[in-house]
This record gives sequence, C-alpha cells and structure tokens, in this order.
Amino acid sequence: MYGCWNARAVGLDLSAEQTIEVAAKAGFEGVDLLVRDIAESGADADELRRRMDDLGLQGGGWSLPVNWRNDAETFEADLKQLPRRAKTAARLGLFRTGTWVRFESEPVASEELGNEGAGERISEASTALQIERLGRIARMLDDHGSRIGLEIIGSRSERTGRGVPLVGTYAELARRFAALREAHRNVGVLVDAFHLFASGESLDAAMAWGPSSVVWIHLSDPAHGDRSTLRDVERDLPGESPSSLCAGLLAGLAERGCQGPVTVEPLWRCRSLEGLNPLQMAIKTREALRRVWPSTLLFR
Repeated sequence: MYGCWNARAVGLDLSAEQTIEVAAKAGFEGVDLLVRDIAESGADADELRRRMDDLGLQGGGWSLPVNWRNDAETFEADLKQLPRRAKTAARLGLFRTGTWVRFESEPVASEELGNEGAGERISEASTALQIERLGRIARMLDDHGSRIGLEIIGSRSERTGRGVPLVGTYAELARRFAALREAHRNVGVLVDAFHLFASGESLDAAMAWGPSSVVWIHLSDPAHGDRSTLRDVERDLPGESPSSLCAGLLAGLAERGCQGPVTVEPLWRCRSLEGLNPLQMAIKTREALRRVWPSTLLFR
C-alpha cells in the first residue's frame, strides 16, 4: 500500500500539473488524477507522466468518467469516450478506478409498492441493469489494464425513502454483484473507511471477495459517532476520532496482504483543513496518514 494525494478529495480544484507538484512537495508516494479533465484540457499525458517519474510519484487512482447510473443516452455517450480515457490513464500509470453502486432505486409510486413482491422485483431489475452497465465498463477498462473497485454509500441519512433500498452494506454488495465479479476479474472493491463505519460493518464484510479484490482504499474519520444521522460530508482526517477507525482498517488490510493506493478523502467540509492553502492542506493530510499508517509497512 502507498499513500496518494487527491486534490479533489479535499475539495480543491487544481490542474493535473498543480496536483502533481503539490503531491511531491508534501512527500506523497503517489498521486490520483482526474483523467477526464486532463483529456478535455488537452494536456500532454506523456509530459505529465515524465514529471511524475522525475518527482518519484507513482500513479494512484483515477475517477471513473462515466455517468452510468442514470439515463441511457448519457451513459452511452460517456461509454464511447471511455477507451480513449482509459488509454490516457494507462499512459499516466493509473490503473485503478472506482465507483459507488446505487443505495436505492429510482423513486417508486406507493401504489406500485403495494403489489406483492414489487420491492424485490424492482431491486432485482435495478441490480441487473447495474451489472449490465458495469460489465460493459469493466470490459473496456480491462483492455487498458485498469481495475475498477465498487464502493457502497453507507450513510443512512442519504436515503430518500422514495425508492426501494438496494445496497447499503459491503456484505450486500458482495452478494448482489457476485456475478459481475465472477465474469470480470478486474472488478473488485473500493474499501472506504467512512462508509464501512457508517454501515456498521467490520473489515471482513469488505473482504468477501478476498484480499486481492481490493482495488483502492479511501480514508476519513466520521465527524461524530451517530450512524443514524451521519451525513456523507461529515468527515474528519484519519486519526481525529477516538475510534482508531482508519488505523485499525489499514492494519487489517496490511495483515491480509492487500495492495494499492491509499487516498485520504475527508471532502470539502473537513474542519481541520479550513483556511489552509493547497500545500498546507496536502502536508496536513500527509501527517494524518502517517499517524494511522501500520507499523509493519514502510512509510516514506
């Protein structure tokens, strides 16, 4: 495992060039980049990669540039661009991406839910659609050496109640998407400490497909311990809560031999980063990662 700087994960809108420079100055081993932005800006991916190499930075994760959960037209348009963007990611040394699966279906009329077995039929249809679309994405990514990690949204307060509940735990993710994993071995899990806490699960729940299935790791502490009201944006830096959440998670992953990029993701409302400039934010993020890093692994 190695620590990566992700500017967007702390609420910053930096260019790829700026992100790379800040990551190196703060002492990170790797850097996550927004490949869609790089492609649309016309930046030279090969030059960016040379700069990463010069600074000793590994490629970390890249955000999946496909809106696959909503209308078919948008999905198909994004999918057409995916091979080119996956190729760009590979040129940058980025071979791991991730996405979250739906936690509830599209809004459903109450009278429709009154029919016997309607909830399960809607749930199964939604899961089948997700598997079909993610399978197409996985095939394209595999052509360029990229893996994709699936993530849950564990925060109960994010549920609207207008749709049928789908996946809110890693255990449910492993069950519902087992066929996708079986068909596409580049499909794995994005293990997120915050959502693991919010779902009330242990690390074992995210390990149902085995240690080799871990594609990407995201770290942040919950801003408070009430799972019933905890919102997705209520996050702190790793090690700031008394729960030892992130330290325990990383220790467990290291013990199981898991590999891959580790990204601190407290999002834009993190109290500890308020008022800091990008480099100060990166340095503070790096220090937080150091505090929770397993003693069994080298920390550069």
